Amino acid sequence: MITGDQLAIAKETGRRLGLGDNMFLSKTLKDGPPPESGYKDVDDLILHADGFAGVYPEHKYEIVEKLQAMGHMVAMTGDGVNDAPALSKANVGIAVADASDAARSAADIVLTEPGLSVIIEGKNSLGFYFEKYSFLRTKKQLFLVQDKFFNV
Repeated sequence: MITGDQLAIAKETGRRLGLGDNMFLSKTLKDGPPPESGYKDVDDLILHADGFAGVYPEHKYEIVEKLQAMGHMVAMTGDGVNDAPALSKANVGIAVADASDAARSAADIVLTEPGLSVIIEGKNSLGFYFEKYSFLRTKKQLFLVQDKFFNV
């Protein structure tokens, strides 16, 4: 999960949604992981953390860029003007229902139904196509749903 909310809110939201609470402040993207965290570098942190809090648009973009540099396919959801750069950078940008015009313009897919269950249902129905497409592009596959990483 990648959010602009404070760390305590992000952790509680992650716990309630079953996403985990191993989250870090956005400053770790610049400063590197805390020594006691066990992560060797920022790339390792991005791959294994449950999320980041206090992020700005440039952090979202940076996370997408780093994942792509590691050979991952990245999909991202967003709704605001601040999400547009990362939506555009992602392999698949998904604007949620009621997204801003900027997010819709930057996205590859615009959801017309509220909620993210549409993505999950589509992935389950079309999983074969996602996997086939991903395999053609790269052997490493990563799917980002509501700012949470899931291996496909």
